[in-house]
Amino acid sequence: MFLTKEIHYLKYIDNKSLIINLINGATDIIDSSILENIINNNFVSIDEDILDKLKERKYLFNSEIDYNDFILELEDSINNSELDSTPNFLIIPTYACNLNCTYCYEKTYDINHKKISNDSKLFIDKQFDFIKSIINGSYNNKDILITLMGGEPLLKGNKEIIDYIFFKIQSYGYKFNIITNGVDLEYFLEDLVGFDVDHIQITLDGSKNIHDSRRLFYNGDGSFDKILVNIEKALDINIKVKLRVNVDQDNLMDIPKLADILLKNFGDSDLLYPYLYFLQDGGCSGENKVISEEVGIKEIFLLEKEYPQIKIFYKKFHPSSFINSILLNQKFHPSLRHCGASANQYVLDYKGNIYKCWHGIGNNTYCVGKFFVDYKFNENLLDLWRNRSSSKIDKCISCKYKYICGTGCPASRHKSNDHFNMTEPSCVDYEELINTILSEHIKNGDI
Repeated sequence: MFLTKEIHYLKYIDNKSLIINLINGATDIIDSSILENIINNNFVSIDEDILDKLKERKYLFNSEIDYNDFILELEDSINNSELDSTPNFLIIPTYACNLNCTYCYEKTYDINHKKISNDSKLFIDKQFDFIKSIINGSYNNKDILITLMGGEPLLKGNKEIIDYIFFKIQSYGYKFNIITNGVDLEYFLEDLVGFDVDHIQITLDGSKNIHDSRRLFYNGDGSFDKILVNIEKALDINIKVKLRVNVDQDNLMDIPKLADILLKNFGDSDLLYPYLYFLQDGGCSGENKVISEEVGIKEIFLLEKEYPQIKIFYKKFHPSSFINSILLNQKFHPSLRHCGASANQYVLDYKGNIYKCWHGIGNNTYCVGKFFVDYKFNENLLDLWRNRSSSKIDKCISCKYKYICGTGCPASRHKSNDHFNMTEPSCVDYEELINTILSEHIKNGDI
C-alpha cells in the first residue's frame, strides 16, 4: 500500500480525527487509532472494508507506481484544461478615476496619459478584433467573458465611448461584467439593462465615516451616500451587485455596522452578494494596516459570535473553494495555476497594450504585447506566464497543498519598483488557514 502524499489531518472530537484529501477534497471522520495505523503504514491492522474505502477516495494506492501514474495523468489533464480554458478578457477604457482612494494600487505605478484619446473607437475596434482572433472560432461567443475595469470605467464624461463598448459586446454576444466604484453608475443603468450585464462589482469599505475616510473624491468629500443610492438603483432594476469590502486594521471592527446598514437598506436581497476580502498589500498607503489572513480569519469568527449579522458576508479567503467543497459537498477542482493570468486571460488597455495580469497594468515591464497595429507578443514573457505551474516550480512540486494553491500570486505585495517573480512561488500558510477555518466549523457543529 502507498499513502497519498497530499493528505491533511485535523483533530475532530473525542477520539476521532478528520482525514482530508488535498487533491479531490474528500474528507472523512475516522477513529484516531485507525489514523495512527494509516500514518505509520500499518495497513495490516486496518479492516479490509476501510482499506477499500480509503482507496476509493484516493487516500491509498496499491503501490507508489499506481500513485505516480495517477498524479501524472491528473496533472496532464489539469494542464490541458487550464491552457485550453475558455479565454477571458479585461478591457481598460481609461486609467483615470473620479476617486482618490487612500490605498490606490495604480498609484504604485507611474501611469501617464490616463484619459481616453480622440481615436478611442478605433482602439476599441482593434481590441475586439484581437479578442476575435484569440477566440478564432474555437469557443462559443456566449461563453466569452469581458470585464470592464480601470481606472474607473464608468465615468460620466466617457459615456459615449462606454456605450460603444457595450454595443460591441452585444454585437458579438459576449458575457460581461464591470468593476466600478459606483459613483457615476446612475448614468449607465438604463444601458446596462438593455445590454444584460452579468453583474457589477462595487466596493463599500464600511459605514459612512469609515468608508468616506478611505474612498473619497479629490476634493475630500466622501462617496458613501452616492454609492449606496446607486446600489439601490441597480438592485431595483434587477442588476446583480457583488459588493466588495476591502478589509484592513482600519475597518475590521466596523464590519458589523456595515452589515446592519446593508440589512436595513436591502434586506436579504438575492441580487446583493456582499463579501470580505483581506487586503494583501496596502497599495500606495503602505503595509502598516495590512492584517495577516490567519489573524483576520480568527477575528472574523470572534466577531460573528457577538454580531451574527455579519454572516451575510461571504468570506473570500485563500482556501475558500476548497473549504466549500468540504462544507457544502461541492466538487473540488484541483489546479496547477493560481489564476487565469497563467492561462487564457488577456488585459487590454486603451493604449494598445496587452497584459496577462491586472496588477501590472500601466507598467511596461509587464506588457506582453501590442494589439493596435499588428498583434505582436513578447513570446518569452508569455511563456513565463504559461509555465508558472505548480508542476514546474521545485518548491511547489514537493508541497502537498499545491493543487489548492497553484503557485500563489506572483504579484502579491507588488510595488512599482519590483518585478513579478515568475519562477518562485508566493506561498500562503494553507495548513494554518485550513486548520483555523475547519476547527471553527467543527466547534459550531457544521462538520
